[in-house]
Order: sequence, then structure tokens, then C-alpha cells
Amino acid sequence: MAERVVLHIGTMKSGSSYLQHLLFAQRSELAAAGVLVPGRDRVEQIDALMQGRLPRGPRDLWEAMRSEVRDHPGTAVLSHELLGAATDKVFRHLLPDLEPAPVEVVVTVRDLNRTLVSMWQETVQNGRTWTWDDYYAAAEAAAPYRRTEEPDPQSAGGTFWKQQDVARMVRRWADRLGADRVTVVVVPPKGADRTELPRRFADAAAIPLDPTVPSPRPNESLGLASVLVVRRLNELLEEQGHPWPDAMMVRKRLLAKKVLAARAADEPRLSLDPPSWVREQTDATVAALQESGVRCVGDWSDLAPVPVPGVRPEDVDPHLVTEAALAALAAMVARAAGGKGPGGLTAARPVRRHGSGAPDR
Repeated sequence: MAERVVLHIGTMKSGSSYLQHLLFAQRSELAAAGVLVPGRDRVEQIDALMQGRLPRGPRDLWEAMRSEVRDHPGTAVLSHELLGAATDKVFRHLLPDLEPAPVEVVVTVRDLNRTLVSMWQETVQNGRTWTWDDYYAAAEAAAPYRRTEEPDPQSAGGTFWKQQDVARMVRRWADRLGADRVTVVVVPPKGADRTELPRRFADAAAIPLDPTVPSPRPNESLGLASVLVVRRLNELLEEQGHPWPDAMMVRKRLLAKKVLAARAADEPRLSLDPPSWVREQTDATVAALQESGVRCVGDWSDLAPVPVPGVRPEDVDPHLVTEAALAALAAMVARAAGGKGPGGLTAARPVRRHGSGAPDR
């Protein structure tokens, strides 16, 4: 039986994917120190955890991973950014499979202003059609510190706070496991040393993760022109009877993550100066987390909202939007002309007409 299980549960857009890549990049070194990172790779671990939280359907990946964890005599580390929000299913199905090994939870948390901008882009990449103005207004209206009733879970505000109501997330896990088994890792502010987040995570998880190892894969975010293209594409596909997740692999893995992410250095980003409600919500969240008694790694002050530089959607150069749309179209033509698998993805990259080929951000 595992000596203990560290469960990293998110939140979304708080460096989860970056940390997962680091864990698997150092899997052999961690194993030599008695730390198990189960699964053949990051994707298999995530798929297994998704199976583990469901009562029905395929569970082969989860059963194999559960056995691997149970047979390991030391520490096991599991990470999926959707586990924090899915607490009912996790509590009923996945968590009992990991116990009676002591389970410790790590929650990574980022400042709310940056998170708002990143989450809108993520929802668009995941097939949503909300405009930035609608998404922002819904998040504000459903802010936990001011709302009087629960938002519709399928609404823009509901989906945002399902993933980002950190105080409630931490409170539920602390009630289930005890506050002494929950640690909040505060994501460092923009411009901090790149080793600081993995250093804080290693401290919270009590594992010998080397923070100086470069990430093997950059974060594939998009420029604002490309986000506008994907959002409009989602609208058109819905109108033609192809709602999400139809063509998910093409939309997200090919067009967003490969073709359009390669243009990110050439496009402006979405701007947001911290509004008063974001500051008030942040104060309420920090107060609740401090009151909960959970451990904090990092500084609560790092959650203070900071300005996100960029432009408004209506101020994006239309030429950049056209270029992004043409890059996506060229990728699809290349794919139809004989590109297959990864070859079809790389065939689209030469259509870029701006920039110096800087790596994805």
C-alpha cells in the first residue's frame, strides 16, 4: 500500500499542465527517490483519473493505475486540474479507491484577473461561443462574494466559478480530509523566476522535484486574433449542426494547439485592468482560505490582481484575424491533401506570414 498519495486537483489555468509535464519529465529520478508518477504518460494518467471518478463505463485504465498505486511502498503523485471541481464524483468513487492510504491534496491558485482572461480563451478552445464581454459580465454577476443564489452550472458564470471558486473547493476538501491534509500553492506573479512555481509545488507535495529542469513543452496559448477565429468557427459549426465536441481533435489539437498557437507571438493579447469586483472577490477568497486553516506555500499577496496588458477584442487588427483564419484553412487543405497524423499538423506551419518563429507561449 502506498505510504501516502498526493492528489493535485487544479485549479484550471494555474500551471497544472506545466507541473504535469515536469512530473513525467522527471519520472525516473522521482522513482529512484521512492516517488511514483503512475501511468505511461500525462495523458494516460488524466484518462485514468477521469475513469476513476465515474461509476460506470470503462475503468480499465483506472483499475490498473489503482493497483500500481496500492502496490507502491512510497509516495504516489496524481494530477488533474478537473478534480477540484468534480468533488461529488471524486468523493464517491475515486477517493475511496485510493484510501486507506493517506491522501493529501494540493491546490494551485492564480490571481483572479489573469485567470479570467485565460479561462475565457480556454472555454473558446473547448467549443464555447461566448464573447469576451458576455463571459466577463457573467463571471462578475456570479461572483461568490456577492451572489445570492447558485448560478446555472451551464452558464458562462456557472462554468467559470465551478472551476475557480477556490474557497469552496478548499473548504469541501478540508471537510473531507482535514485541513492538515490540504495545501494551497499560490502561483507566483508574472515575471517571477520560472523555477518558483515548481519549487513551491515540490515543497507542498514533499517530493524531490527539480525546479531547474526546463519544461519539456510550452503552454500553448493563443493570441487574441486567433481566439476570435476559433470562437466564430464554433458558432458556424453549431449553426451547421456540429456542436462541441464534434471534430474536437481537429478544432483544438490541430487548429488551436498546433496551427494558431504558433502565431501567438505575432498577435496581441486580451487586456484587463483589475476591476473593483475582482479585488473584492480576491479579498474575500484570501480571507476564507486563511480562516480554513489550510497550509499556504507562497505568499497570499501574490493573489493580488495585476493588470493584463493587451487590447480589447474590437481593437484587434482585422488583417490579423484574416491571417489567422487563412492559416487554419491552409492547415485543413494540407490535411485533406494527404497530411496524416502529426505530418498533417506540421504541414500547416509554413503559412505563417508574420513574426520570427518564436516558440509557443
